[in-house]
Amino acid sequence: MDLLMSVLGMVAVRLPVLIALAVSVVWVVDTPRGAIRSVALWAIGLLLAASLAGLVLNVVPSYLVQTGNYGNVRMLSWWLGGGHFVLGLVNALGMVLLVWAMTRALRNRAAPAG
Repeated sequence: MDLLMSVLGMVAVRLPVLIALAVSVVWVVDTPRGAIRSVALWAIGLLLAASLAGLVLNVVPSYLVQTGNYGNVRMLSWWLGGGHFVLGLVNALGMVLLVWAMTRALRNRAAPAG
């Protein structure tokens, strides 16, 4: 039961980001097909995958502690740290792709008649 509460707490912390990504997918899917839309969907997908993988990486130590495998937690700390670093890189790539798509879309808009 403690593990379930811990996982629910971790999901609750990530819930605003997951909701924002879901809303972003709905907005992007409604746009015309093209390279910008594809890049934006890839970016959102990367951000979603990194968020969910981060959740899994946070559950692993909690599970090991609940089962009493404290030695495995120490052994896995380097691997988990490396995993979080890789997830940080994936998040950064997703953000850069999303900003690229956004700036391309804004530059392609017609200038308002003044």
